Amino acid sequence: MGNQNRKRLIRQFTIPLLAIICGLLLAAVLLLLADKSPSAAIQSIFRDAFSCSSFNNCNLFTTFSLATPLLLTGLSAVVAFRSGIFSIGQEGQMMLGAITAAYLGYWVSLPDNVHSIVIAIGAIIVGGIYGWFAGWLKIRLGINEIISTIILSEIAILLLLYLVNFPMRADQGATAYSPKIHDTAMLTVFAPGSKFGTGFVIAVSAVVLVYIYLWKSGKGYEQRMSGEAPRFAFFGGIKSEKAALRGMFISGGLAGLAGAIEVMGVHYRVVSLPIVFDGLLISYLSLLNPIILMFNSVLIAGLRNGFQLSFQYNLGINREIGSIFLIIVMLLIVKNNYFKSK
Repeated sequence: MGNQNRKRLIRQFTIPLLAIICGLLLAAVLLLLADKSPSAAIQSIFRDAFSCSSFNNCNLFTTFSLATPLLLTGLSAVVAFRSGIFSIGQEGQMMLGAITAAYLGYWVSLPDNVHSIVIAIGAIIVGGIYGWFAGWLKIRLGINEIISTIILSEIAILLLLYLVNFPMRADQGATAYSPKIHDTAMLTVFAPGSKFGTGFVIAVSAVVLVYIYLWKSGKGYEQRMSGEAPRFAFFGGIKSEKAALRGMFISGGLAGLAGAIEVMGVHYRVVSLPIVFDGLLISYLSLLNPIILMFNSVLIAGLRNGFQLSFQYNLGINREIGSIFLIIVMLLIVKNNYFKSK
């Protein structure tokens, strides 16, 4: 059994790596067709993504900052899926967390350190309730969770747009955003010139806590069994509905925390954000494993940063081409997982 677990773990790490290599090979072919040097381009990509010439000039720190929301929204999806609910509402819950953080960060005055803790707790509660509501609609009313979470995310983004354009708008400039939060609400930044700081540490801590909860605690075992083996859970006396609702609250709380960290540690205000599903995709690419999710979040954030910066500034190629390569990498991983499940 130990050998099987070891082989499965190795496979889970090697599949994304092989997919990335295949994606880079495809990028090399297209770069050759565009009369660009593939070796120079790939070196530039990894330099812009993971290099660190000094503490104050470290691209790796920027990658960590970009990976933070991916990590928390992906972790949110892992908890929901492990609970047996296919929730895709992480971005909507994240937006509500951001709104809560912006409001508590500007309109409420509290002492240093206490302020950021109160904001984080408030965002977790608001995001958790929003996630719990989607689970309640599924369990109590039988509403498909995919439909309900999409609709709830649309409601969240419309609410955010209304608030930042009208009651929470800072000024009448071309871009709508809320007032800047107080200094007491801002998270500590470790390296000048980047947004790498306490937010990333919180995200990594969340990974450890979720892993311990799901795999080392009785409540987590109930939750996983409710999602992975509902019939076994039923005959084992596990209250699947209660476990699923608890899981959806935790899932929404993690997404809400992601929104709070973006406000407290990156933008210092809430701005209009589009709905994306990056965290959801990375959770699936990581096979719903929090530890692998942590590495994949950093890897995808770094490659996106490297692709876009290198292609646009160093090679003169539209940076959206880099996003296409990332999508190809994800498709290769999904293809492998699909055939492996057959």
